[in-house]
Amino acid sequence: MCGFAGATGLTSAQGRLWYAKNRNPDFATRSAAVSIRYLQTLFLSVLVLAGASMGQSSRKSPPAHKSEDPLSLKRLFPKHSYFGKSARGMKFSHDGKFAAWLWRSYDERRHGNDLFIYDVAKEKVKRITSVTVMAPFQKVTREVEEDRIKKAKARLKMAAKKGKGLSDRKLEEKKLDEKKLGDVVDKKDHKKKKAPRYGGVSSLVWSPTKNELLFTSLGDIYQYEPGAKELKRLSISKERERDLQFLPDGSGYTYRRGSALLRVSFGSHLIEQIDPVVPKGESMTGYKLSPDGKKLVFLTSKGVSRGRSGRKVSIASYKGRFMKVRELSRHMSDDKLGKRESRIYLHEIPASMRENGGPVEVYHREVTGTRDILRVPDWSPDSKQVTFSVFEQKTSQMTIYLAKLPELEKKKKKKKPADSDPEDSDSDSDDSDDDDGDDDVKTQSKKSKKVDSKAPRKHPARVVYRFLHDGGPTTPRMTRPLFLADSKRVLFLSEQSGFRHLHVLDPLYESLDQITRGHFEVYPIEMSKDKKTIYVTATKEAPKRVDIYRISLDQKKQFGQMQKISRLAGRHGSVAISPDGSNMLSIFERYGALRELVHLDVRSGRQRALTKSHSKMASEVTKARPSFFHYSNRHGHKIHGYLWKPEHWSAKDKRPLLIYVYGGPLGTRKNVVEGSYSSDGYFFAQYFAKKHGWVCCTIDPRGMSGYGALYEKANFDQVGRPQVEDLEDGVKFLVEKHGVDPEKVAIHGWSFGGFQTQMCMYTKPDVFKVGIAGAGPTEWENYNSWYSTGTIGNSRVGKTDLAKFSLLPLAKNLKGKLLLVHGMEDSNVLFQDTVKVYQALLKAGKETLVELFLDPTGGHGLGGDIKRYARMHKYEEFLLRTLGKGKALAANPRISDAAAKTNKDVRQARKLENKQR
Repeated sequence: MCGFAGATGLTSAQGRLWYAKNRNPDFATRSAAVSIRYLQTLFLSVLVLAGASMGQSSRKSPPAHKSEDPLSLKRLFPKHSYFGKSARGMKFSHDGKFAAWLWRSYDERRHGNDLFIYDVAKEKVKRITSVTVMAPFQKVTREVEEDRIKKAKARLKMAAKKGKGLSDRKLEEKKLDEKKLGDVVDKKDHKKKKAPRYGGVSSLVWSPTKNELLFTSLGDIYQYEPGAKELKRLSISKERERDLQFLPDGSGYTYRRGSALLRVSFGSHLIEQIDPVVPKGESMTGYKLSPDGKKLVFLTSKGVSRGRSGRKVSIASYKGRFMKVRELSRHMSDDKLGKRESRIYLHEIPASMRENGGPVEVYHREVTGTRDILRVPDWSPDSKQVTFSVFEQKTSQMTIYLAKLPELEKKKKKKKPADSDPEDSDSDSDDSDDDDGDDDVKTQSKKSKKVDSKAPRKHPARVVYRFLHDGGPTTPRMTRPLFLADSKRVLFLSEQSGFRHLHVLDPLYESLDQITRGHFEVYPIEMSKDKKTIYVTATKEAPKRVDIYRISLDQKKQFGQMQKISRLAGRHGSVAISPDGSNMLSIFERYGALRELVHLDVRSGRQRALTKSHSKMASEVTKARPSFFHYSNRHGHKIHGYLWKPEHWSAKDKRPLLIYVYGGPLGTRKNVVEGSYSSDGYFFAQYFAKKHGWVCCTIDPRGMSGYGALYEKANFDQVGRPQVEDLEDGVKFLVEKHGVDPEKVAIHGWSFGGFQTQMCMYTKPDVFKVGIAGAGPTEWENYNSWYSTGTIGNSRVGKTDLAKFSLLPLAKNLKGKLLLVHGMEDSNVLFQDTVKVYQALLKAGKETLVELFLDPTGGHGLGGDIKRYARMHKYEEFLLRTLGKGKALAANPRISDAAAKTNKDVRQARKLENKQR
């Protein structure tokens, strides 16, 4: 490169820039760039020849241009991701004519979201907020605007010097609106982390009666009506407004500011605090107004939070000259749980400017464990009662309650007897007056205390159904009972059948009907306004898919029938539904279609993307599609996976195998699904199969979510063991059916997958020959209690009961090569876990089998000194060094010869193609 630069008169840096541009496929797609490149190449070639004629023949010309390999690691794992952020907060207006969501484009991914409105009939999207729109209201946003204008002007000036843009003079002549430059985002903006950042919009809510919405930005409230020229600001406060809700009649709104619940009516300057007085130390954590707007149900908490009731752990940082230590709070399984209480209150909201009685306590409990669940209750349509569920970790009991305000008893005036002497009353009074007054004072004091007491009245909620939850650890959080149209029956989700399904409870008879059933999962979205239909997503078609369904809740019209609404096979998530059910918005993805917000017209079945969240390169690198497969484990359970096969693959080959695994519960998520573009399971596996001839796959063993209760709860009291069985059975299946060499099996995973990789390497060393374990929690007693006590096993205070699941005693069984990877500043899975297991391996004499790959400044996903490319580059080197490249070793020599001949022909064709280029 130095010789080339000298010959052309370019500096070394300029020469590298020229070469980089000419080998970048982005430049090849632009006609102007291609023309310039051609002229540059021609001109530089002449200079090279001239240099050679002047005695510089020893200097080499630049290498022939080659198009970048589409499967190179640097292309697949760039420094800055090709993928942007998805839309969120999608909601329809009360009449379904409009929809709104929050989103930011790919170039703006460093900033906050903006508000977008969609006109359903016209199919037009309009951006409502931006930096220039919000700058007049927010000082920090004005800083962003000024920074963008300054940079835009600098780019224009630079372009003008190069003859490619407008000069400042022409800019003034054309009177270009400088304010518009505040919304111009430099494509390199995401790299400028120190530049001002735009906060954007954080939440939105539509009016229940007309087409207007409220949204919050930087903690303040704003109002907007579709079609309006500008938005209105409704609050300015140093505190952040949150939990914003419209009043049921649309006449105003409520929100929380600190511990206060405030109500505002449109057209009035009055702001009312409507939360009643509660006992000292309690704070509101959530609320919901009744449908008639006259009552309030709210949840309070009191006591020590989980994080503060644990202990402090130290994290070492090596960013500076000397190592520094920071501390963070962590509650572990053997830590004492600080006392914490929760209460639910019902309250009649007073009329404007009037005081009313205090709240009524309908439920109280002390938290029994870190996985206890209590959510804000749901109101019945007639506003008479609420329903809620409670999960108690200590007993594994799930209880459903009903509660209502006590009816106020009318005080009847006592009538005096007809024969009573009026003097009797006077004499009583006189007797009182004759006393010294001490008793009267005491009595009055007691009465005053009773009247002035802040202790709320109590009217305990009624238990209407109770069952033992023996399913997955994440399901209780999804059990949220909802009233049906009759204000009596209650709908809720549970795993009592072994899978997440909907059930209807009749509290009068305490009877239960299961309305969806089968070996698939159902996830509620929302109920129709008339409460006669519920919309859900479900894996009914296949575990790899998530489709949208409509389910009838009307007993007179096909009660419980599931009707599929979505058409395209893939995954739908975060679904919003118009009031009449004719239109939907969802985040949709599948292989061949990146994750985007789509509009689904239910009547026609047409699906249209509304956002473009990713770069062009994201589409280029996600064209390939893996092959899905399944097999039965030794117990007869169906285990799912997807596979990448190398070129010229044959079922009779004996190729190395690479398995990617996670193995722990993820709520509703799993790995083997449509549109899973993960670094490990998609990009690296595809790369390794195509480049090095390995068979690469991702497997979801028992332990994963989304396959039923049996799978998700599989780790309890036997963590990692069911997965080892399933993965071992998977290896056997792949050896028999997919051309795998049983002597060349590698496995890798991250976090829980890092633990699972080690578990396989230590307990089945004759099956799994090579492993890469990233940030694995090898000592579960040191992990956070919320996860470990619900997923791994029970533990007593002061006793490290989960130490029995430690991998340290098993490390001595290692036979194959193992690479341990960890970020040294990891605050999730502590770096000490990897240090301890490494120490155990050294003590067991495994020093030649184990290697460490550490990120000195990295966290749980690395990202410090080691970026994604560096990690995958290390993986590649380690796997090739330990197991080598894959070769087709077919039983029939003729097949091998034919394959070799084909490979040779392909290589020759590529050489010819490169020469032509």
